[in-house]
Amino acid sequence: MSNRWAITDMLADTKSLLTSCLVAMLLTAVAVAADTPEDLMEQAQTAFDRSDIVKAISLYRMAAEAGHAPAQSRLAYLLDNAEENEAAVAWYLKAAEAGDAEGMAGLAQMYAAGEGTEQNLQEAARWYTLAAQQGHTPAMRVLALAYESGGLGFDVNYAQTISWLNAGVAANDTWSTKRLARAFRQGELGLRIDREQAGMLEMRLPGKQPESGTVK
Repeated sequence: MSNRWAITDMLADTKSLLTSCLVAMLLTAVAVAADTPEDLMEQAQTAFDRSDIVKAISLYRMAAEAGHAPAQSRLAYLLDNAEENEAAVAWYLKAAEAGDAEGMAGLAQMYAAGEGTEQNLQEAARWYTLAAQQGHTPAMRVLALAYESGGLGFDVNYAQTISWLNAGVAANDTWSTKRLARAFRQGELGLRIDREQAGMLEMRLPGKQPESGTVK
């Protein structure tokens, strides 16, 4: 008789434990489901800052699968660094097609390098241009350099170089400002030497100290 009650009590305790576990799992699932993509992005960044890359990727993926373009770009970046190049290209493409400038620039870089996809300089140039047109300053730098040196399949075109450098200056990009100032100071990119213009550009730089010589 006592054994029967003992077994009954044990079964009751087990049932109670299972119920508690199930409730906890459901509450966790509901809590995660209630998170917005922006919440997940914030949590992912916190995990990344703590060097918990696995958790960061998991959280970015959840936000990315919810259609959040910045999360798609960030996930692609981490996958690219993990050498999961084909997956990175797929997520960069989703972000780029959703209009995300980081996604466009990331996809352009993959096309330019031929990572995760066949090298395609024309597509790289197209996506870099679209990113730059959205104000993405690293893409502006890439285009300025490409037109200066004939990269990405472009012919050398100093007018285009100067155009993208000016766009970078307007966006307060330090590199673009330094490069254009040097061009004026040294008479590069088909420009006449104009130390006054160079000095005006240098005054836009952090510290506002005009160069007296070469801008490096």
